[in-house]
Amino acid sequence: MALPLRDVWTTALLPEDYEAHMAAIGQAQANAEHVRDFLLHCTPPPGARVLIAGAGTGQMFDYVPPSIFAGVSPVFSDINPRFLACLRARYPAAACVSDDLERSSLRGPFHAACAVLVLEHIDWQTGLDTLASLAPRHLFLVVQRNPPDISTAVSPSRRLPGSMQVFAETHPILRDPAGIAAHLRTRGYELRGQWPRPVADGKTMLGLLFTRSAP
Repeated sequence: MALPLRDVWTTALLPEDYEAHMAAIGQAQANAEHVRDFLLHCTPPPGARVLIAGAGTGQMFDYVPPSIFAGVSPVFSDINPRFLACLRARYPAAACVSDDLERSSLRGPFHAACAVLVLEHIDWQTGLDTLASLAPRHLFLVVQRNPPDISTAVSPSRRLPGSMQVFAETHPILRDPAGIAAHLRTRGYELRGQWPRPVADGKTMLGLLFTRSAP
């Protein structure tokens, strides 16, 4: 019987297996570059609070330095406290919060918020509403686009390491950027830019920047 995605992320995955897989398929590298560029796109003022939701193990810091957050006040959240412990090991000064975007206790405002490959694993409308409620002027999302012959988020032909084999039966659900844009439009956001980054198996990590008009 397939595990619910919530159970996969909170109890089933070992950080080392997750990181090995993400590095092998190039998604860790591509998404780290997306986070770096997110800070350039949203130009936060000095001291601004910036949320990185679903920050995971902080694997991004294997590819970009923590200094990309110099001058701002980042908050890193994830549903799995063990993943956040790995993030703190890479970035000891990080402010980390164990949080679930479907049942969030986060408090805004934030100047900007970023969520990388999060919507595929949760109730995406609820997650977007949570992010919008934190009042970010800018919202940067990374979603996965697959070639037409791969319908799920994990390629069926790729061998998954260790605990990642749970994804042979439990499948994330790819989200339509047009649907995301339509939902966020009801919260006052407009799509301002898209940045595709190709990775293994013909997939693409697609960065989407949404901006809310100033009140």
